[in-house]
Amino acid sequence: MPKKGYNTQRRPQLEPIMNTKKERLKLTPEQLFDIYLECNAPGAPVKPILERYGLRPWDLVAIRKKVKAAAMEALAHPGKKGRRQQVIPVEQYQQVSKELGETKDALAAVGHELSLLKKRTS
Repeated sequence: MPKKGYNTQRRPQLEPIMNTKKERLKLTPEQLFDIYLECNAPGAPVKPILERYGLRPWDLVAIRKKVKAAAMEALAHPGKKGRRQQVIPVEQYQQVSKELGETKDALAAVGHELSLLKKRTS
């Protein structure tokens, strides 16, 4: 026997909600970062900014977490400055090394000839 005050009837199934808003745009990382900066400005109206891009407040929370994680990673492991190292085939390295040796020998020979010429003209 059902308890007094409780509704024992089944709830009617909800009808599917039609999407009246425009579809969500695929935003680039640069656009997401711009939204993050815009929302973090002092006195910025966060809700209208997010609505303009079809985002919800929890989307901004996720963006903030990602920005914080990336910043912490960058600060914890600062990279080396300069160009990144690239992997080259062994054959190419050996060829360039051989050419470098030949160039050094040719430069040494030219330098020796120059010094001989200077002695003759002196």
